[in-house]
Amino acid sequence: MTLDLLQILEQYGIPIAVAIAFGFFIWKQNKYIQDDLTKDIHQKFDRLEGIIIQLINQQKKMQIEQKAILTSYRELVNIITQLMGDRDA
Repeated sequence: MTLDLLQILEQYGIPIAVAIAFGFFIWKQNKYIQDDLTKDIHQKFDRLEGIIIQLINQQKKMQIEQKAILTSYRELVNIITQLMGDRDA
């Protein structure tokens, strides 16, 4: 590897070797940033997905509770109607 590096330096000169080194550095830096951003985006997506699932579950519970309350209300109306009807007779 060092022999190849020295040959490149001798053949093309220091400016080309520095340009190649900077290119490699920029490529590694971009890869690191992209990998880090991808990981961060996946974590945020998983978090948001969990929040949405919890909201859907909570909505289902509320609908079930609302149906139970509506059923109780209808029964109370029926009982009161029957009691009022028995009173008038």
